[in-house]
Amino acid sequence: MSETDLEMELKAWRLLLEDDAYRLDFPEDYYDTLIRRADELVLHELISLEDWQLLKDAADQAYQLTVEMLSRNQRDCLNVARMRLPRG
Repeated sequence: MSETDLEMELKAWRLLLEDDAYRLDFPEDYYDTLIRRADELVLHELISLEDWQLLKDAADQAYQLTVEMLSRNQRDCLNVARMRLPRG
C-alpha cells in the first residue's frame, strides 16, 4: 500500500474519532468501531504496533471523556488536538 493510501486510512480513522454525533449518541459502538478499525490497520500491516497503541490510547481517552461528560449531561465536542496520533 502506498503512503497516500496509508494517509487516507489514518484520515478516515481520525474523521471517525472526530464524529461527535456518533460518539455522543452511541458511545460503546463508537469505541468498538474505533478499536476494530485500528485492529484492521495493524493486522493488514498498514501501521506499526506503536501506532496501533496510539490509536487505542486515543479511543480509550475519547470513550472515557465521553462517559464522564454524559454522566454530567454534557454534550461537548472532543478536543482531538490534544491527543497523540500517528502521522501518515
